[in-house]
Amino acid sequence: DSQEVFVFNGQSYVTYQEMVDAKRQRNRDMLAKSGLLEAKAAVDNAAIEQKRPAVNVRGLKRSKAAQPAPLPRRKSSRIAGGTAPGIYIESEQAGKFEISGGSFTPEEPEVKFYNNRVNDGSDLSISEAVELTGSKWVKEGTVDSSEHFMKKTLPDIIDDLPIVSASRKKGIPPSVAKGSGLSSSGIISKNLQNHLDSLSLDDPETCVAKVTPDRIYSVVCHPSPDKIIACAGDKQGHLGIWNVDQYGVLTGDQASANNASDGVHLFKPHRGPISSMAWDSSGTSLLSASYDGSVRVFDANKQVFEEVFATYDDDMMYKDKLGYGTDHGYNSWIQSMELDHKYESGKMFFLSTSQGGVIHIDLRAKGKVTFDQILSAKKINTVSLHPNGHTMATAGLSTLVELWDVRKMPSFTTSKKEPKPLAWQSAGRSINSAFFSPSGKRLLTTTQSNTLDMLEDAHLANGLIKMPKERIKHDNMTGRWLATLQARWHPGMVSDQEIFVVGSMKKPRIIEIFGDNGELLREIRG
Repeated sequence: DSQEVFVFNGQSYVTYQEMVDAKRQRNRDMLAKSGLLEAKAAVDNAAIEQKRPAVNVRGLKRSKAAQPAPLPRRKSSRIAGGTAPGIYIESEQAGKFEISGGSFTPEEPEVKFYNNRVNDGSDLSISEAVELTGSKWVKEGTVDSSEHFMKKTLPDIIDDLPIVSASRKKGIPPSVAKGSGLSSSGIISKNLQNHLDSLSLDDPETCVAKVTPDRIYSVVCHPSPDKIIACAGDKQGHLGIWNVDQYGVLTGDQASANNASDGVHLFKPHRGPISSMAWDSSGTSLLSASYDGSVRVFDANKQVFEEVFATYDDDMMYKDKLGYGTDHGYNSWIQSMELDHKYESGKMFFLSTSQGGVIHIDLRAKGKVTFDQILSAKKINTVSLHPNGHTMATAGLSTLVELWDVRKMPSFTTSKKEPKPLAWQSAGRSINSAFFSPSGKRLLTTTQSNTLDMLEDAHLANGLIKMPKERIKHDNMTGRWLATLQARWHPGMVSDQEIFVVGSMKKPRIIEIFGDNGELLREIRG
C-alpha cells in the first residue's frame, strides 16, 4: 500500500500534524514581518506609561475615618480565668426573655420617634441638621462652613432680591416676568434662542457636583435672578444645597471645608425621602415634604428647620397635633407638595398622599387643616394649582388627570360629602406629573404611555377631555432604579410662548427644552 503524503506550499509531509505545524510557522513568520507585533507592544507600553488623569469630582466627599485599633482576641471566661456573672433566664413568654441575677444591667432602648422621624418635632438648628448626616460626611470645618452660608451668604442673596410690585397680578409667582426674552407675537426672540444654544454640560468640573449621598427625589432653585442656589432632596432625607456660583464663600484659613465640598452644604431634616420642595415668594423660607409624613421649613430669619406639619394616626395621645388623624398606616406618605400662591407667605400649601388624598394646610394664626379629601383610589403623584387660585389639577396612578374646584371641597371638620371633579382626561397609563404653565393656559402631563401631553384651557373645561391639544412622543421609561421624569415649565415665561424642560431616556441621555407648541428647541448632552 502506498503511504499518504500531505503537501503544503510545495513541500511534502509524512503526517498531517507536520503539515499543520508548517502552516502555523508560516503564519508566525508573516505576522513578524508585517510589524504588527512591534506596533502593539509600543501601544501597550504607551498606555501603561500614560496614566489616566483622575476625574475631579465636585461636591460632597466622604471624610477619611481613622483606622480603628484591632480588637483583642476573644476568650471564654473559663479560659481567661474570670468568674461567671451569675445571670440566668427568669422567664420566657411569646419569644421574649426576662433575665435576672448577677450584675446584669439591661441596655437602654434606642429612642425612636413617630414614623422614624429625626426628633419629636422640635426645631433643628443648622449644626444639628448637619451633624445628623453622620460622621461620613462631617469633617472639620463642615458645620462652620454651612453656618456661614445659611447665616451670612443666603441672607445677602435674599437682600438683593427685587422688590415685588404691589400691582403684580395675584397668583403669579414673583420670578415670572412677562415678555422675558419673548416678542409680543409669542415667537422666540434671538436673545432667548441664543441663550438656549449656549447651554451646555460639556465641562464636568464646573457643571456637575455630588449634592446628596443617595438618589435625588426632588430639586428646586432659589428665586434669585442673579445667583444660582440649587437644592436637592434625596432618598434618605438629606437636603443638599449647592452654591453653584460660589458666591460669598469663606476665605483664608476658614475656606478649607467649603473648598473641599465646592460650595455644597448637606443637612438632614428628615429620615424619609424628600418628595417635594419649594421656596416661598420672598426667597426666605424653604419648605420640604417627606415620606416620613413631616413638612419642615428652613426660615432664613429664624435660622432653624422648623416642623410646621406632621401626620399622625388617630391615637388620642396625638389629638392636640395639627396632623391628627391624617396618617393611615405604613403605606401612607406625603407624595408631593404645592404652595397655595393665593397667599405669598408660604403659610398655606397642598399635600398629596400615597393613598389618593389631598390635604390643604393653613398655618396662619394657630394653624388648621382646611380639608383632607380622598380624591383618587390610587396614589396621587402631583398636585398643581392654577394661577386663578381655585382650580387644582391632580394626577397619578389612576391614569387620569382631574381638575377640581378647591372652593367646593368639604371642610375637614364638618361635611364628608365626596367632591366631584370639574373635568378629566385619561392617559391610558399612570401619570408621573401634571403642572399648569405660569400663565395657566396650558396643563402639561408626563405619562407612562411615553408621551408629553398639553391640554389647553383645561381649567375652563367640563366633563371628559377627549384629546390633548398637543401630544409629543417621548421616552419616559426610567425603570425602578431611577426617579421618574417630570416635565416642568420654566417659571420666568408668561407670554403667548412658554417653554418647558424634561429629561429623556433617549441614548445618549439628554435634557430637552420644548416650546408650548410642542417644538423641540434644544437638546443638551453631557
